[in-house]
Amino acid sequence: MPSARPGIVWLITVTACVVLRVLLSDADSYLIAVAPYMVVSIATPTMIWYGIRRYRPAHRAGWHLLAAGQVFYAAADSLTVADDWLSGEFLEPTPADLLYFTYYLLVVGAILLFIRRRTPGWDLPSAIDALVVAISAGLLSWIYVIEPLTADSELPLNAKLTQSAYPVLDLMLLILAVRLVMGAGTRGPVLYLVLSSLTLMLGVDTAYAATAIAEGGAVVEASLDTLWMLSLGLIGGAALHPGIRRFDQRTDSAVPDASPIRLAVLAVAVLIAPVVQFIQWLRGEPVSVPLISGACAVMFLLVLARMAGLVAAQRRAAITDGLTGLRTRRHLTEVLALECRRATRIGHGLGLLMIDVDHFKRINDSHGHPAGDAVLCEVSRRLLTAARAGTVIARYGGEEFAVLAPHTTAGDLLVLAERLRSATAGLPVDAGGTLLSVTVSVGAAALIAPTPETLLDAADRALYEAKATGRDRVVLAATGAGIAAER
Repeated sequence: MPSARPGIVWLITVTACVVLRVLLSDADSYLIAVAPYMVVSIATPTMIWYGIRRYRPAHRAGWHLLAAGQVFYAAADSLTVADDWLSGEFLEPTPADLLYFTYYLLVVGAILLFIRRRTPGWDLPSAIDALVVAISAGLLSWIYVIEPLTADSELPLNAKLTQSAYPVLDLMLLILAVRLVMGAGTRGPVLYLVLSSLTLMLGVDTAYAATAIAEGGAVVEASLDTLWMLSLGLIGGAALHPGIRRFDQRTDSAVPDASPIRLAVLAVAVLIAPVVQFIQWLRGEPVSVPLISGACAVMFLLVLARMAGLVAAQRRAAITDGLTGLRTRRHLTEVLALECRRATRIGHGLGLLMIDVDHFKRINDSHGHPAGDAVLCEVSRRLLTAARAGTVIARYGGEEFAVLAPHTTAGDLLVLAERLRSATAGLPVDAGGTLLSVTVSVGAAALIAPTPETLLDAADRALYEAKATGRDRVVLAATGAGIAAER
């Protein structure tokens, strides 16, 4: 198992540099005072690349983008230090700001790659959750940071926009990080180190913007530098953790659970807007009614959409067999009752196939239950592939399947049954490295104006006859209780 020692050494080094930055804050030389900060800034991309080389994650593009972003960040820090040391004047936006903005673009690209690798499909539920949190955080940022500070500041407009851009860009990164956390995928130290780094970066950039705009110029404070160093240390620590080998591993779960923690986060996010409005009213400050009302309305609609998604997901889970992905017996029973009423009302034929895997117990006894599960999954896939549109295919129980075919004559049902039987028996089934010949017996019944009981009884009788007369065959029940045909 790979050692996490490089990450521990790195975090100890960052801590030592933080202590040095505080101790040297009153040094006569500005370059000596900021030297510990620059050591961390310049070393961070090196640590990320070292982590990539050491642990060799399967997909490295996201980590390479992250390292490239930190290179631009270190270059921007170097220009900022040089500018402050040589002139002491910041005429924003500076060339360093352009490098910082490039850093944000690269990190956004890295996080988006992580999201796409970790989560199959678009994962709409996680996107909605992240958007709820984003609106809430954006509301706080606008009301308490951007709007009041830019309005009261005497800085030129270009400086205001530049200073205000950093909290906004950090908020964008944090939103993506929340989306990363709320999506499906592996959890662990790497994920939480990345999230902590971006959260801390948002906080310190917001504090820097507030201080700089309030004081009307640039700010050089050891406390802010130490927080930036910790943020950089956390992102470097994430890359130096062995968990990066599995960090962007694709998950089999497309829809994240509505866990208590997730629901608590969403509840806090939704309640922030009315709480902010109440605080403004208590303090006698102007209440941003249009902004807060709009945010509340959007979050309410998002929560409704999330609830609808949860209900739909639960419905799908209730009617889907966990092993095969087919419909459940309960769902088939409900649809069968509905189709029987419809067939009686309109007068059309309704067909039902009962399909049983031949000698399935022998497969379980000889090759084990995992092999049996593999056979059931492959038979299900072949049934789905060969069935016609409009049919309902369900796992009826154990190794038995049912296919409901509305608007079907006896002749059409017999053709469908033979196609499903042939598709199942056509090729051996790979059951954990062992190729097994698998066949099925099919009982078919097509009745006019049936009841669920009569249709099920007829198909069951036909299935029994198919198994009793040699298996791997189709038997079609007559309109009465007897057997009409065999193929």
